[in-house]
Amino acid sequence: MKLDKKRGVGGAALLLVAVVLWVALSDGGEPVRVATTVTDTLSVSVTAEGRTRARDPYTVTAPVAGWLTRIPVQEGDEVDAGQVLARILPSPQDPRTAAALGADVEAARAMRVEAEASLARAAVQAEQARREAERRTALAEEGSLSREVIEQARTQAALAERTRASAEAALEAASANLAAAEARVMGASGDASSGPAVAVTAPVAGRILRIPDRSARVVPAGTPLMEMADVGGLEVVFDVLSQDAVRIESGQEIRITEWGGDGVLEGTVRTVTRAGYTRVSALGVEEQRVDVVGDLSHIPSALGTGYRVAGEIVTSRASDVLAVPTSGLFRSDGAWAVYAVVNGRAVRREVTLGLRNAERAEVVEGLVEGDQVVLFPPATLSHGAEVRPLP
Repeated sequence: MKLDKKRGVGGAALLLVAVVLWVALSDGGEPVRVATTVTDTLSVSVTAEGRTRARDPYTVTAPVAGWLTRIPVQEGDEVDAGQVLARILPSPQDPRTAAALGADVEAARAMRVEAEASLARAAVQAEQARREAERRTALAEEGSLSREVIEQARTQAALAERTRASAEAALEAASANLAAAEARVMGASGDASSGPAVAVTAPVAGRILRIPDRSARVVPAGTPLMEMADVGGLEVVFDVLSQDAVRIESGQEIRITEWGGDGVLEGTVRTVTRAGYTRVSALGVEEQRVDVVGDLSHIPSALGTGYRVAGEIVTSRASDVLAVPTSGLFRSDGAWAVYAVVNGRAVRREVTLGLRNAERAEVVEGLVEGDQVVLFPPATLSHGAEVRPLP
């Protein structure tokens, strides 16, 4: 008897709890989360990842062939325009070639000496012919000599002068040959005493990005020695999906939120390459990508080239628009709709949308400011159903 009595009391208690829960849940309708529509500024953007790079990179090359001394600068160093980055000695030669070049120098010197002697002789002859012409001219004025003799003297003086000029030209040629021979022999021993070094200077003020090899070695002309860039000339390159790139134009706003530092970096789109390429995603899906290049309004000193960045490109922006959370939208008969809360009941309303991003959408028609909209409407919710907004 006692056991049956206890079971009866327990059953009554469970029934009472069930009734209380039913009353609590049914009181005021189905509990839902709601949001109020407001007038706000709405922007639509393309989320993208990218990297920084130098806007105007420079490759410093060897201007001449020769012995490159060890490069004193290091990667990451900031240099001034015109600063010496390296030195190149004229190309060292083997002993046989050096001996032949030395012999060429001696031959060129001998030819120069001969040219100097020829010039001296021609100068004396020209001076003598000039004086002889002056004497005969004076005698002709006195009537002692005929005109024919005077003309011959003047002709001899002119020829002697031309011979002197030719000797001067030959001396200049011999001097140039000697200089060329001496230039060829420079660097034959491969040390600094064999000839002046050629200085390799920085084309602009900037930062050294990469040095393939700092060691001293023989390099041919045109060998890349290092890469550098202007420290203030960084740009950002985003690779975006081609279907997103069609909405991006020059001048649109860029906001970089992930770059390793504090704050948001702002900039503008400079150009869209419009040249697509294929890239395989992390999931193994082939994607068509397009590069978007932008400029930053402020470049932190800690940011360098080749750094990863992430952010967004704002493609559209509108002010004073009626915005509703996208979590309250659903499709109904091929149109967008929401459940508005009116007098404690869910009222289905079709809406016309404008701009839309991942969080909010612009409502052109169907709602007014201050309307309450059900968020994440459950599948069991229907038009006219009684609802109770959760706090």
